Amino acid sequence: MSLGQIFAQRVRWHRTRQGKSQAVVAGLAGLNAEYLGQIERGYRIPSLDVVEAIAGALGVSVPELVAESSERPSPAPDVLLASELHRALLLQQEASSGRSTDELQEAVEHAWRLWQGAADRYSRLAAVVPDLIGDVATINAPGATDPLLEHRVATDAYALLRTVARRIGRPDLALVAADRERRAAEQTEDDVRLARANWNLAHALLGQQEPQTAEEIALAAIADIKGHGTREAAAISGALWLAAAVAAARSQRRFAAIERIRDHARPLAEKTGETNVGRTAFGPTNVALHMVSVELEDGHTADALAIADEIDPAPLQSRERRTTLALDLARSHAMRSEPGAALLHLLEAEQSSAEELRYNPTAHDTVRRVFQRARPSLRKQLTAFAQRVGIEDELAAGHTLS
Repeated sequence: MSLGQIFAQRVRWHRTRQGKSQAVVAGLAGLNAEYLGQIERGYRIPSLDVVEAIAGALGVSVPELVAESSERPSPAPDVLLASELHRALLLQQEASSGRSTDELQEAVEHAWRLWQGAADRYSRLAAVVPDLIGDVATINAPGATDPLLEHRVATDAYALLRTVARRIGRPDLALVAADRERRAAEQTEDDVRLARANWNLAHALLGQQEPQTAEEIALAAIADIKGHGTREAAAISGALWLAAAVAAARSQRRFAAIERIRDHARPLAEKTGETNVGRTAFGPTNVALHMVSVELEDGHTADALAIADEIDPAPLQSRERRTTLALDLARSHAMRSEPGAALLHLLEAEQSSAEELRYNPTAHDTVRRVFQRARPSLRKQLTAFAQRVGIEDELAAGHTLS
């Protein structure tokens, strides 16, 4: 591994462990956030002055970022995933494992089951993704033997890569994956898969802070699938209405967001019941979760908590959605300066998926907010929690400065 690769990997590891965004670290180091992103992806080799500035921003020594040592930390699962996603999506590398299309289809389904159901999904997917994305690139090469099936498998795989990229803080790769998914979906002769691809594209655009374009994509896809009459089409249409609602909330149009959930998504959920069509986890519970998120987006914590109190997470097929509910409840209580209740829900989220909290910036922000308002007797528990999540150093530094 080159010195530049070592530095990029270490910067990413320390930054993620501390729960800091690229923008925060870049600001502390006096750099442009895009430039820091290029350094982390290995595109740019920084000067010594820049290395020292980044080390200062992360609160570590320069040798910790550049020295080769047998005791250096292993790359975090999200770093490994980001590296593999980058290689597959941007470098277009093909590396077939020799699996048949049917075998690859089962591998994609297995990866989806891990992603939605495993508490340690980042670690386990880091071992699965390399072969998976190499095979996906291969089946999209010329000479397909079963084009429809191969495009459908590719569509499902790119949908997974989109959501993984989003969760590990790579909205750029999420957008690439969503674009690949839609291109593959256009060749499937499957309107539900095409609508799901547009749902993923809308979410990728939301991750790029483009709510207006995301909203246009979602509403156009709803119009395209309208009238199909199947339960699958109704579920995807409902998921698209939820995406359109999130886009409206991000554009500070709370009433439009609520109207889309109440008048469109909720009736569809009552019709479909709990589903996981297209891995969207659409159903009455997810509709309620989105209503909580919309209320939180606008700071209406009392309304968010009232809705959340009525939610039974048991029907949710996605562990991630159950974890999200616990985190939304913790964030609501933190915003209301109720640290004890917030900690209880943080512990609930940890029980659902401890690994998820290590890579979730919202969870890190909530812990810091709760710590600042907690009484001394509660801070001991919060410090222990922060140690498990991996942000104890930053928490201690923030407390020293306060």
